[in-house]
Amino acid sequence: MAGIESIRGVIGFVRTVAAGSFAGAAKELGVSPVAVSKNVQRLERRLGVRLLQRSTRKLSLTEEGRLFHERCIGPLRELESAQSAVKDKGRSPAGTLRLTSISPFGRTYVLPLLPAFSRLYPEIEVELHLDDAISDMIAEGYDVGIRAGEMKDGTMIVREIAPLHFVVCGAPSYLVRNGMPQKPADLASHNCLRLRSRPAPARALNWLLGPDKAPALPPIGGNFLANDITTLVTAAVHGYGLVFAPLPLVLPLFRSNALVPLLPDWMSKPAHLFIHYPNRKHLPVRVRSFVNFALDHFRKNPDLVSDPQGLVAPFVRSK
Repeated sequence: MAGIESIRGVIGFVRTVAAGSFAGAAKELGVSPVAVSKNVQRLERRLGVRLLQRSTRKLSLTEEGRLFHERCIGPLRELESAQSAVKDKGRSPAGTLRLTSISPFGRTYVLPLLPAFSRLYPEIEVELHLDDAISDMIAEGYDVGIRAGEMKDGTMIVREIAPLHFVVCGAPSYLVRNGMPQKPADLASHNCLRLRSRPAPARALNWLLGPDKAPALPPIGGNFLANDITTLVTAAVHGYGLVFAPLPLVLPLFRSNALVPLLPDWMSKPAHLFIHYPNRKHLPVRVRSFVNFALDHFRKNPDLVSDPQGLVAPFVRSK
């Protein structure tokens, strides 16, 4: 009996951390908040440590709680995955799919896929979280993530969607007032919009490569910084300055003439746009269904897989 109660306590504890409250965990588990709280309290007594710091406003993990949570979350997810694999065998995919994506890509390319995915798998409930920060997928309970950059976590299966190039661009209104740069060095005299996370202005273009693949590091500056690329692109559309942005994000704006690509012979070294998910022995069918569906659509999207120079060429202006 003690073993069963301990398992209940672990499940209640992990669900409480994910939900942020006993009430939220109780709703997911189909029991009362009092039952969840008591199970966690019994677990704490058996362990002889306090796992959660309780206050009138919120719950927070103690240091012991954080360590215990890190050790519990993996085995518990394996157990849930094994149960899902058995339940899903011979049945239509069902359950909640928790998906996280970098925000600009999520809004432009992931959201448009979800209606068709839901029509194909109506019993899957999709929960989408848009966030540009690097998240601990296992600790935060996500099933699938879409990110850009390098992925070196050995606990994840990583499948590349497409190379991700960045381009310099600006609004026609800005270019009428300030002229069009003809070479990277010209950016020194322009208002360049930058991510706040960049430690130094010159690093904003540290991936800009010319025809000879030599990197350009122009001494750029500007009077506006923001903490996400979507905000910078919006500011550029309003004529605030020039922006160095992911090509898939700004292509629709090139087509509407809201932005114009600049320095077409200079483009970033490609980063990696990838989809990743925890490496499990028993991958839930809902996860496998979404990954295969998404990759199939992304890899057929010309905005993601076409030659970047060819995508930009129709929108380039000579002056």
